[in-house]
Amino acid sequence: MKRWRYTLGTERDHIAPGSAKRAGVGALELSRAWETLGHWRVRLIVAWGTILWSSRVYLASVIGVSHPIIYIRQAALPGPLGDLLRWLRNHATDVWWVAMLAVALSISSFAWYDAHGYTVAFNDARIRAMISRRVVASNTPGLAQLGVTWLPLEFILELPVIWNDTLFRNGIAASFPSMLAFALAAVYLYRTALFLTASRSAGWVAATVLFLNPSLLYMQSTAMSETGSVCALVVSTYYALRLAQTYSAVDIVKCATAVAAGTLIRYENWALAIVFVPVIVYVAWRHKGYALAEAWAILYSFLAFAGCIAWMIYNGVIFHDPFLSFFYGNSNHTYYAGATAAELPARHNVWVAFETYGYTVAQTVGWVILVTGFLGLLAFILRMRLRSATLSAYLLLVPFAFYWLVLYLGVNTENLPELGTGRYYNIRFGLMMIPASALFTAFFVPSLAPIKQLKLKRLLAPGALMVIALISIIGSTVQTPFVLSEALYGAGSEGRLVGQEQAQWLSAHYRGGDVLITYVNDPSMMFFLLTEYDFSDRALITDANGWQFDRALAHPETTVTWIIMDSDATNGASRIWLDLTNRQDWRNFFVLRKTIGTTQMYEYVGAQGTGGVSSRPAMAIPGQRRMSALLAHDFRVFNICSK
Repeated sequence: MKRWRYTLGTERDHIAPGSAKRAGVGALELSRAWETLGHWRVRLIVAWGTILWSSRVYLASVIGVSHPIIYIRQAALPGPLGDLLRWLRNHATDVWWVAMLAVALSISSFAWYDAHGYTVAFNDARIRAMISRRVVASNTPGLAQLGVTWLPLEFILELPVIWNDTLFRNGIAASFPSMLAFALAAVYLYRTALFLTASRSAGWVAATVLFLNPSLLYMQSTAMSETGSVCALVVSTYYALRLAQTYSAVDIVKCATAVAAGTLIRYENWALAIVFVPVIVYVAWRHKGYALAEAWAILYSFLAFAGCIAWMIYNGVIFHDPFLSFFYGNSNHTYYAGATAAELPARHNVWVAFETYGYTVAQTVGWVILVTGFLGLLAFILRMRLRSATLSAYLLLVPFAFYWLVLYLGVNTENLPELGTGRYYNIRFGLMMIPASALFTAFFVPSLAPIKQLKLKRLLAPGALMVIALISIIGSTVQTPFVLSEALYGAGSEGRLVGQEQAQWLSAHYRGGDVLITYVNDPSMMFFLLTEYDFSDRALITDANGWQFDRALAHPETTVTWIIMDSDATNGASRIWLDLTNRQDWRNFFVLRKTIGTTQMYEYVGAQGTGGVSSRPAMAIPGQRRMSALLAHDFRVFNICSK
């Protein structure tokens, strides 16, 4: 499957600024849905049909079995398909159905967003794909290529497939961890709701809220890390709830393992890992006192914080600063130190921080789901209070407190044009509240009907499924997924096309040789060269190649054929620009061929007066070189990560 080149023409008519559909386009697009395999409306219609089919058992027992229902239940398809459906009907559990539906939605969502270029709409998604690629395919492959800022687990999961050129260029390899996390999150959220309520219907409601969320469906189609973080939160919460029932060390190990995985995906999970400690200690203390609480705390902490310690050791060994990642690669250990009030509007303002994140959550999960989730939370508090058996369910609310604190302290920022704080930025933070909204919505639905009114109670679950599916379909049809709005219209929206024109020009004039280029200013250009124009990974000498990059900077006339210089200092000035812009020695050998925006492209032509392009001598590899030089990186390379 070849990705369409992402140009302005790939933005469909129904995605317009303001997230509103243009008049008349909806009916036309709906008619095309039946002609286009994998179209997103077909995907949602299939999901809708699956939900109706799953609810027929409950409906039949309430309203009586009518002739149409008898026909549906007894209908049999001929051939292998019928055999498969009969086997699934007799053997597949609800967990399997949730998993299969989640996988189907995941694959079809990826196919649609990939075909329209939206899987790489985030600049960070392109960079993430290249990080794992350069670990196995670059001039200096190795684990040091994982970098300094972004946590490594998802990149490591991509290694078994990222080496394949086809999977890399189609984006499947980079999106695979997110797609897997999406399916696991749906399964474990179903199990969590079932465990708390002993109701299959509640489990289906929770899973449906999660896997029909438009923003999460989009984000799991990309190489971004938010879906993996959501999955780690759901899995660890499930095993923490089980632990309060089983008091088994095995569940502690499973919970801590899920927490450790989360700490190697996003830094938010480091805070979650800490919050889990008092909950586990309290449960153990209520069960058997201090001795068990101490044992559980030691076992949990040893496993859960192993990833945090390992990452700090990695940064200490490779970059000689174990705390470097906390400051986005800034060796001065400062970030946002001199930021103005306009850049951090929520800093030291309790209400603005609450309003900003609250509105983000509402737009991400949907206002209806937000209301039902809040009512379900009230019902949960009134019924369960602070019982040790269900205390871990409150852990799903920790992200709200965490992000509020982050915005209040000014550690990071978030912008919303609706609140007058600027163009969309970091609205992905709201994704972490989807599990809480889903779980407490599932708890709210069964509590609507009195226990004696069994028929009404049985109708609530399938009715809730239909309403949730209908809301998701309508919301996805008339609006752009909220998170996608950041990539299309947000603060970094200009960057979604940056580098494509430069890559196209260079590929048309490239006749071989090495290219000196930097990750600081030109990651998108590198991405398009590798994915759209089939450049070799080894043709690029970057600031992630250690001694080769230093040698090329010192003597470009003896090592490279092309020099890509970019004066853009948004993410910090690059070493290529700083080192070469004021030097004259290399200019006797290179000619400026093209300037596009802030990017200048120089080609080697030999010494002045020789004419033509001289061949490049082979780069000599020193016989004895220190490992630190081989692994050296410029810290500014990784300033381009999401904050």
